[in-house]
Amino acid sequence: MANKKKRKLPIYKFPLEEYVGDIKVPEDSDIINYKEISDSILSKQYDYRIVFDTCVFKKVTMTDNVFKRSEFIDCTFVDSDLSNNEFHNCTFMRCEFKNTRLTGSHFIESFVSHVLIEKSHCKYLDFADCKLELCEFTDSLFQEANFFDNEVKNISFSSLKLDQSTFYQTPLNGVDLSSSDLYSIKIDIKSIKGAKISSFQAREVCHLLGIKVID
Repeated sequence: MANKKKRKLPIYKFPLEEYVGDIKVPEDSDIINYKEISDSILSKQYDYRIVFDTCVFKKVTMTDNVFKRSEFIDCTFVDSDLSNNEFHNCTFMRCEFKNTRLTGSHFIESFVSHVLIEKSHCKYLDFADCKLELCEFTDSLFQEANFFDNEVKNISFSSLKLDQSTFYQTPLNGVDLSSSDLYSIKIDIKSIKGAKISSFQAREVCHLLGIKVID
């Protein structure tokens, strides 16, 4: 039996420099790299392109922005607020979101690979037409989140609040949902086929598929 592939962690080979002030695109480049960014703000930027390479964000507020073709490579967000952003055609590679608020953010046609979301608030979060691979979503709130038309490979869900969330054309084959709250979720057959659920969740899932369970 082949070993299950493991998520790759962010890579930090060199010490990070302190980034001073609020976040802005450098005048001579669109790249911010090897920085530790704390207590900074980036808000209300539209059609915004930036590359963050090998950065740690602590208590950062990055809200109400529209990112296009931006890249987040080897980045860690801790105790930060990334609410109400739109990420169009963006790349997230080897990133971690810990105790971070992603409420109401939209990931559209983006590539999300080797990403951890842990102990975070992700209510109303949207993934649409994204490629999700080797992602771990754990111990987080995903109520009323939407997963539409995503390509999924080697993802895991653990102890999530998925109540009232929606899955459409997002295959969860092999994904263990047994530790997550599935109350009032909406899901199509393509998405739920092959997923693992507990016996306590069977009634909820059968109801979604129009199957009546008789006691």
